[in-house]
Order: sequence, then C-alpha cells, then structure tokens
Amino acid sequence: QPALKLRIVGHTDTQGALEYNLKLSQARADAVRSALVQTHGIAASRLTAHGVAFLAPVASNAEETGRAQNRRVELLPF
Repeated sequence: QPALKLRIVGHTDTQGALEYNLKLSQARADAVRSALVQTHGIAASRLTAHGVAFLAPVASNAEETGRAQNRRVELLPF
C-alpha cells in the first residue's frame, strides 16, 4: 500500500527518569524507522518516529512481566 503512512511510536517501562525514557523510546522508534527504510525499502517520507516514554502503558509496571509488555514499538496509520 504505497499511500499508507505510518507513525512509529516507541514506548518504555517506568524504570528511570522521564527524560531518559523519552530519549530511549525515541531511539527505539528511530531504529525501527531506519530498519524499515534501509532493509525493507519503505520510503522515508511515509514514516515518522515518536518516543512517548512510559506515558501510554499497556500493562502494570509493578512487576517485570508488565514492564516487558510496556517496552515496545507500535506502528499506527495516520
């Protein structure tokens, strides 16, 4: 689908300070964007990368199982 544009959103768990996790989540999103462009040939203009740290958890950060679920990257159409 050549017209599809994606937002790549990086997430972290709550371990560490917000500033650190914002940088980490941005780095995750940037790495996925880079792989999609370089390895899979997707046009860079179709992809944007954003890091949101631990601001949108999908599980509790109280235990490692939940923290592992929160360390993720999502691809969202826009």
